[in-house]
Amino acid sequence: MGQSVVLQVVEHLRNGYLRRVLTNKEAGILLGPSCIGRERAIAGALFPVKQSSVLNTVAKVAMVYWVFTNSLKTDVMTTLKVAKRCWRFGVIPFFSSFFVTVTLLSLYKPPPDKAHRFPNIFTLSSFPVVSETLANLNLVATEMGQIALSSAMISEILEWITMEIQFNSEESLEFLVVALISVCVFAFIYLCIVRPLVKMVIDKTPPGKPIKETYIIMILLGPLVLAALCDLFGINFILGPLFYGFVLPSGPPLATTILERSEVIISEFLMPFFYLFIGLRTDITGTPEDWPVILTVLAIILLGCLAKVLACVFVCPTFNIKPKNGVVLGLILNVKGMVEIIFYSRMRQFGVIDEKVFSVSVMFVLSITSVCIPLIKYLYRHRRVLKTPSMQEEHVRTIQSILDNSGFNIVSCVHRDEHVHSMIALIEACNPTMQSPISIHVVHLIKLVGKSTPILLPMNKNNSRKSLSVSYPNTNHILRAFENYSNNSSGPVTIFSYINVAPYKSMHEAVCNLAEDSSVDVIIIPFHQNDLSSFSDVATKIRELNASFLANAQCTVGILVDRYSMLSSSKALFHVGIFFIGGKDDREALAVGIRMLERRNTSVTLCRFVVVADKKEYGLVESEEEMMERTLDESLIDEFETKNRLSSDFVNVIHHEVVVEDSIQVMEAIRGMENDYDLVMVGKRHGIGDLTEEEMSIFMDNADQLGLFGDMLASNEFCKGKVPVLVMQCGEKRVKQTTS
Repeated sequence: MGQSVVLQVVEHLRNGYLRRVLTNKEAGILLGPSCIGRERAIAGALFPVKQSSVLNTVAKVAMVYWVFTNSLKTDVMTTLKVAKRCWRFGVIPFFSSFFVTVTLLSLYKPPPDKAHRFPNIFTLSSFPVVSETLANLNLVATEMGQIALSSAMISEILEWITMEIQFNSEESLEFLVVALISVCVFAFIYLCIVRPLVKMVIDKTPPGKPIKETYIIMILLGPLVLAALCDLFGINFILGPLFYGFVLPSGPPLATTILERSEVIISEFLMPFFYLFIGLRTDITGTPEDWPVILTVLAIILLGCLAKVLACVFVCPTFNIKPKNGVVLGLILNVKGMVEIIFYSRMRQFGVIDEKVFSVSVMFVLSITSVCIPLIKYLYRHRRVLKTPSMQEEHVRTIQSILDNSGFNIVSCVHRDEHVHSMIALIEACNPTMQSPISIHVVHLIKLVGKSTPILLPMNKNNSRKSLSVSYPNTNHILRAFENYSNNSSGPVTIFSYINVAPYKSMHEAVCNLAEDSSVDVIIIPFHQNDLSSFSDVATKIRELNASFLANAQCTVGILVDRYSMLSSSKALFHVGIFFIGGKDDREALAVGIRMLERRNTSVTLCRFVVVADKKEYGLVESEEEMMERTLDESLIDEFETKNRLSSDFVNVIHHEVVVEDSIQVMEAIRGMENDYDLVMVGKRHGIGDLTEEEMSIFMDNADQLGLFGDMLASNEFCKGKVPVLVMQCGEKRVKQTTS
């Protein structure tokens, strides 16, 4: 009981104001003999000897499930495919570090220590640790992240091979035969019994339905059972849950459900006991005669890590990678974590290393990670993955710059089935014609759960769909709906389908790259509150994702607000309202409206708000930029009027102006214009100096993404929140930041 209370107190301190300086591992050491545990009275009261077996058992259970969940997140096949082209980053750094450590340890031979026989225990590069580090640094989806993952996978395979050779080099032939038979038996169990049974469970589960609780419990008991069997047959018990996670199918419905049910319990309840288990065995307060051993071991480990970094720099020219990025890759491969600590603990248990070397190794894990992470952040200031070679300002792609006889290129992002109907209705309202066909890049956005490799995979061809290693049931429904629309649309519409599986915090990168490569004019994304049934944490993540789109996209971004799925273009008369205050964002909304003018059975109402309180009244001179903005506003309004006059068939157009003095009067006027709209469009930002949006946005819930007036139109204050709203943000020139 006392242990649980102390662990929870330290955990809350870590998550609070001590978070920046205190990690989980350091919290365990704080409670151990290096600090609080030095007082025998306190140690005896908090951690009695008779309870040590319980702590050991819980710690090993934590090890088992941590390894299992991390291996379950690993898409081994995808990572190995990438490894084919960058194998040198895995092989050369590993052997460079290995041979440097071998040479140094051969010169240093402490009498009771066996560690000199196993040099690679000090230079371990663990795939789960590298994957977790890249995810925390938001680098998983980058090219550097993919190379690091593949390199870590190759390096870890080599480490296990050399380690097994070292451990078994002095064993008898009979022992080696028995060990080989045991490995073959377990491989048969994994591949021929466990995986087929799990696949049968998945096949019996209807698409879109959750897996039965009974099956989930049985699968979650699997890591413990396999760990016990491995230990019984003399195999490292960690290998049981490790390969169990590898053979289970990744992604939904199984892996996602298991991770959602177990990750919180593992990280918040079980893992603190493991950190305590390690901390109680780590004593960094050695006697003076211990320091030569400590300093020697540290020097050997540091030189081994340095050799790995230099090897990465040496390999970089063969891939046209800058040496600076080679240093970053070497630092990533030198990051240590849970796997290394588990391994050091096992080596201490079997007498391969003594307590002094174990304590030094644990402290080295903390120190090297504390040094590597800030250096990676400093050296690799990643903003976006850019496939284009030019690092200068790109031509900004906007809707208003599209020529009359050119195509309209759109990226449509979809999270759920419920978003499809609104997106299709909006695209149909944009009026595809033979002179201006529409190309839609449909991207199904899926949160990365259950594997460690993000993907952006084209899904237009059947072979592409078959090559997807994970089954996402909703994807086929979503893409089929867009394909059916393409076959039945009023004009030429071409569909390019993609699936984007990535963490929410980096999901925008692949889409922005796609928009760059395909010269997309606008990215349309659903509002985070469109699905009223979404959990608050999911809505928060989508909100953050939308903010990333707005901050990073080189083209125009449109946020579609349609909480009740009311948007439909099949009505006898499709009524569109455009509220125009001024500025480039409003011009984008008006440019979409101009496309809709030419569509039959469409009524467009343009309401322009003219702000009379201009700068001349206050003796201020209008800047050149403001004059240019007003000129562009007038030019697009004139184009709207011209197209309206020339289109004799399209008479359902209303254009009126409202004179206002400030933003408050604008909002009052909008409230008085409630009508039977099917869609309302407005820009996010408006004319420079005209309205004090910054002062009023603090009172609005979503003004940061929808703007002042977009937020008001999407709220219950306008038509009870039931009118779909499209909020536009014009593309801007951005200086692309490289990963130099």
